[in-house]
Amino acid sequence: MSIARVAGANVSLRGVTVGYPGLRVFDDLSLEIPAGVFTGIIGGNGSGKSTLLKTIAGLLKPVRGEVLIGGEPPQSARAYLGYMPQVNNVDWRFPITVRELVSMGRYQFSWHRRLGSLIRNRDDRDAIDSAMEMMGVQDLRERQIHELSGGQRKRALIARALARQPRILLLDEPSAALDVVLDDQLFDVLCDLTDLGTSVVMTTHDLSTVIEHYAEVICVNSAEGGIVAQGDPSLILNEDVLRRTYGRELAILSRGDVHDDDGNLEDHHTFRLGDELQLHMDDHRHQQGHHHRRP
Repeated sequence: MSIARVAGANVSLRGVTVGYPGLRVFDDLSLEIPAGVFTGIIGGNGSGKSTLLKTIAGLLKPVRGEVLIGGEPPQSARAYLGYMPQVNNVDWRFPITVRELVSMGRYQFSWHRRLGSLIRNRDDRDAIDSAMEMMGVQDLRERQIHELSGGQRKRALIARALARQPRILLLDEPSAALDVVLDDQLFDVLCDLTDLGTSVVMTTHDLSTVIEHYAEVICVNSAEGGIVAQGDPSLILNEDVLRRTYGRELAILSRGDVHDDDGNLEDHHTFRLGDELQLHMDDHRHQQGHHHRRP
């Protein structure tokens, strides 16, 4: 299996105001995401991570402002944009096979009429087969999607996004419901893609992977004005940034010490900053793992 080199696409949000009926999530948000970089988006529940990803993908239209991918609006960039939603946003009762699901990644959309057509040729077949192989679902190709486990569904959705052979790949919580082995395999694939130029932007709740894998991290909290911090995770992640990012959801456990504002751990979700992550943050060392620096 070989992965082709691509020219990654950068992302620009300029003065973006976006949300849902009766709920404004971001107001006058500006953000730059570099091309060809492994970027993680972190934040608490309801912080705006998924909203940000949907806005970049063009699934949410801003009330004001501009979104550009590789200098184009999202609708024009769809031919080279791969997107994976959260698993619970998909109707898994739909009667299609895994291969048919992955094949949807080859649909070519007209932004004028928003009608899809599947181009069946050798390039499509090769892209579909390669994507299924990368995500380890080729043996499931004839299985109905409603028969899949949570982890298998996640891998099939990622394969659908990869079948597009994207210049930019947007993933919403891709490692949730994956076991440790499959999680490592996923990061191996994503790191290979960024090595070959693909821009990878994904949301995550797993802080333990941030230092090891991401060259760039965006800390999101709509209640704090949108973007709390952005940059090299080894340089920007500290207790203050994490508290502003997660608000009252965060109680930091570091080397046995509990830190929370009220002294009442039961009222908080807890993230453990293990010794390995803490040492990375203290020493800014990246000698192991798949950490990717900005090109």
